[in-house]
Amino acid sequence: MPFVLLSFLILVLDQLVKILAAGRLGIEGASAPFLPGILRLTLVHNYGASWGMLAGKTTLLLIVTALVCFAILTALLLGKPQSRLGKLSLAFILGGAAGNAVDRFVMGYVVDMFETEFVSFPVFNLADCFITMGAALLILWVLLDEKAARQKRQESSRARWEKSREDARKEAARAEEMLRAFEEDGNNGENHDDLGDR
Repeated sequence: MPFVLLSFLILVLDQLVKILAAGRLGIEGASAPFLPGILRLTLVHNYGASWGMLAGKTTLLLIVTALVCFAILTALLLGKPQSRLGKLSLAFILGGAAGNAVDRFVMGYVVDMFETEFVSFPVFNLADCFITMGAALLILWVLLDEKAARQKRQESSRARWEKSREDARKEAARAEEMLRAFEEDGNNGENHDDLGDR
C-alpha cells in the first residue's frame, strides 16, 4: 500500500508541475530560462508517445497505458514483487504513466516542459523522468534478482553435494562396522572350535 501511495504522490506532483509550467509560459512554444546551461522551460503539447511516436493515436495510447497501470496496480496491491526495489520501480512507472494518462484523457495531449540545453533531446516532463527511473530500477532489480537466484541455486547444489558426501561417509562407516562385526563373529567361532578340540 505505501508504494501505491507513492505512485499517487508522483501523479499529484507531476500534475502540479505541469500546471505551474503552463501558467508561467502561457502558450505552446513559449520558453523561459530554468537552469542555465542545463535545462530551460519550453511548453510543448505532445499528441503522441515518447519522441512524438504514435502521434494522434490518443485512444490507443490511453488503452495501452490503462492496461499497464492496471497490471502494475494489481501487482502492488497483491504485494508483488516481494523485493522493495522491484516495488519501487513499479511505483515510479505507475505514477509517471498515470500522470501522462491524465493529460491525454483530459486534454488529448501530454504537457511537456523540460528542454535540455547541453544536448539535443526531446522535451519531456516529470512523469517521463519517473518512468525512466522506474525502468532503470526495474532492470537493476531483474539483474540483482537473477544473481540472487543463481547464488541460491549454487548453494542448494552445494548443500545437496555435501549431503550426498555425508551419506556416502555414513554408508562407508556402516559397511566397515558390519565387516568388523562379521570378522569378530568369525573369530569367536574359531575360538569355540579350539575349545571343543581340547
